Amino acid sequence: MKKKIIIFSAGSAGREVFQLISIINKLNKKWEVVGYVDSDPKKVGKTIDGVKVFSVENKPKHKEIFATCGIMNPQIRKKIYEKEILNFPYKIINLIHPLNENPNCLKIGKGNIIFGNVHISYEVNLKNFLLVSNFSDLGHNLVADNYVTIMPSVIIGGNCKIKSGSLIASGAIINQGTSIGKNCKIGMGTLVTKNLKDNISAIDYPRKAVVNNN
Repeated sequence: MKKKIIIFSAGSAGREVFQLISIINKLNKKWEVVGYVDSDPKKVGKTIDGVKVFSVENKPKHKEIFATCGIMNPQIRKKIYEKEILNFPYKIINLIHPLNENPNCLKIGKGNIIFGNVHISYEVNLKNFLLVSNFSDLGHNLVADNYVTIMPSVIIGGNCKIKSGSLIASGAIINQGTSIGKNCKIGMGTLVTKNLKDNISAIDYPRKAVVNNN
């Protein structure tokens, strides 16, 4: 019997989660997506990906439903979990692409979403409600706290620590042994070689183009 699940957010990231669930179902028909939950009145009541979009006020609320949140912004994702999911009797589960090779020593909490082609090294500790996008590389002994977002093609060296609510944008590189504070934002393609305190934005983008006329 399939388990029922709802996806909070019918935006682009939420639809990526729908695709991830569809991939999981190809190998193991485990999930029935009941619908999306979204606050956008232009989406509420419509059908997206063959499922209904519920309003926040009229979302399904019984205890046999699992819930996940497909929003990249860590602060918004935290708000939705704390106000719209954890206060209701929803069940929480990790959604992990079935073709990822996850080591037996991986420590992982609840509510995490891990997309495809993510390499996870040994002794990695992922806490709760993280989102890890495609083609990222998580180095050994990484500790990533609650609500961290790791966008596509991020490389994180060994022995790094990322505190809660931080976002690592696409293509960023975190040097080995580096600590990232709470609620930091690492820009696209940025190389981080020093520890960052809380609430820091580190951006090395856009790149400069140098034209050689010789």
